[in-house]
Amino acid sequence: MFEQQELLEQLGSPYTNRVVDRLHRFAVIPPQILTSLATQALTEHWGNDNYVLEKYLSVHIPWSIEQNRYTHSENQFYSTAGHLQTRYGTPIYLVFAQNAAGTPPWRIITIGSQISAPQLPTPPEIPSPPEIPKGAEIVMIHDHILGENAERVSFLRGTPPVAQMCAVSGAIQWSLNRHLEFPYFYFGKMNYLVPLYLQSRENITLAPDIVAPIQVNPDSLLVRTALPPVAPYPNARVSVKRHDQLPAWMLSSWADAFREVSRATIDDPEAATADGH
Repeated sequence: MFEQQELLEQLGSPYTNRVVDRLHRFAVIPPQILTSLATQALTEHWGNDNYVLEKYLSVHIPWSIEQNRYTHSENQFYSTAGHLQTRYGTPIYLVFAQNAAGTPPWRIITIGSQISAPQLPTPPEIPSPPEIPKGAEIVMIHDHILGENAERVSFLRGTPPVAQMCAVSGAIQWSLNRHLEFPYFYFGKMNYLVPLYLQSRENITLAPDIVAPIQVNPDSLLVRTALPPVAPYPNARVSVKRHDQLPAWMLSSWADAFREVSRATIDDPEAATADGH
């Protein structure tokens, strides 16, 4: 019943941006469970209806199963709630039981820092992004990389696309030279977010003009799009053990705007932003 391969088959492919839907096909997560988890864990801004927390679990629960970091008894299995802890530094655990309704196959029946289990699970390892190769070429996949974000960088309005691409490329290289990049989860893999300071670089603790998700290839860095600083927060949050490990500017940007961020943006910040939502 608790064989790793069977659980992985029930989870389905990890290569999706709809990770919450993927988890919903695997387990029921009652709203009161999310509320209780948000209350017990260190205080964070988890978005409307704790949807960012739900996304966090939707990444970390599969990691626990993929890495064999879960335990089980005769009729239940257990994982950590990622790396979430109580205010006293105690890990928080999830208890799964078979879903009486049959579909999805599992249901989270309780959470807490003190559960009854033969052996307590350990948190999953957060995969490391690939190393950025020295001298890698920065490649844009869109001629007009700023797209719907043109209003955020209005000072580039009317600038030819080639000049925009050069400005973005130069800003990426400037940030990489100062190691300002940080991990970012997207489509089942880890890569990087890079802040782009296009107007001022006097204070890099302030929010950048835009941020760029980059994909590391053997000899190039692929830039898919450019996003407002707040949009990729949920994908960056799953990529670190504690939220305070994210840049201060990202935390403040999220705190100011999280109530306005839609589920579509939380699910897929790159697609939602490209659509103008």
